[in-house]
Amino acid sequence: MVPELPDLADLIAVVDSRAGSGSALDRVSVAETLVTELNRLGDRLLGYCIEQARAQGHSWSDIGTHLGVSRQAAQQRYGPRWASLTLADLAQAGAFPRLTARTRTALERAEQHVRRLRHDSLGTEHLLLAILDDEQTLAARALHALGVAAADLRAAVEQRVPAGDTPAPAAIPVGASARRGLDAALSEALELGHNYIGTEHLLLGLLHDTRGPASRALAEQGVGLDAVRSAIKDLISEYLRTRE
Repeated sequence: MVPELPDLADLIAVVDSRAGSGSALDRVSVAETLVTELNRLGDRLLGYCIEQARAQGHSWSDIGTHLGVSRQAAQQRYGPRWASLTLADLAQAGAFPRLTARTRTALERAEQHVRRLRHDSLGTEHLLLAILDDEQTLAARALHALGVAAADLRAAVEQRVPAGDTPAPAAIPVGASARRGLDAALSEALELGHNYIGTEHLLLGLLHDTRGPASRALAEQGVGLDAVRSAIKDLISEYLRTRE
């Protein structure tokens, strides 16, 4: 049986519950807030379906052709909805099929950093802070091998992105820079011949966006993409030698 959408009576009941004994004007305010929430949910629904299509290999051109518009028009019209997706939305849509357990944990911690810093979206800075939280990951070990002190790097990141004034949204959208970093992480994994996405690939992905706060903070520590990639390869080679 196909679930039914809530009808007007259902939504009025929500307004009644939220407004309580408030005035008619209070009910107008509550209704306006509810409509905003529903619009945001609708944007996420459309973004989710777009992400599913892209995860199955369909391009923006394919999406535009199917909807009778150009690729550019499809991106302009539906891009903002796609950008409203959370990490959970992306995972459910099939965007992250190869994440290791530690990488999943890092993504969860990244959202915690968004809330702690009272930011409105998840960026590369939050992903880097999450990587630094676990010193046992290959990414953190690579940074240590390059002489990077985690405390210094963490301070450099937070200096670039000070805490905000208002709480983070309940559903935290993945920002454009973080999305590019996540996409680049998959590319790095494939280039290294790996069938999984570890924290090391995530770190490499963050370095692709040279203008992002994470990449800039790393550059201040004298760390670049090539150096990190080399350090990661050395650590992997060392690990494989110990297993021989």
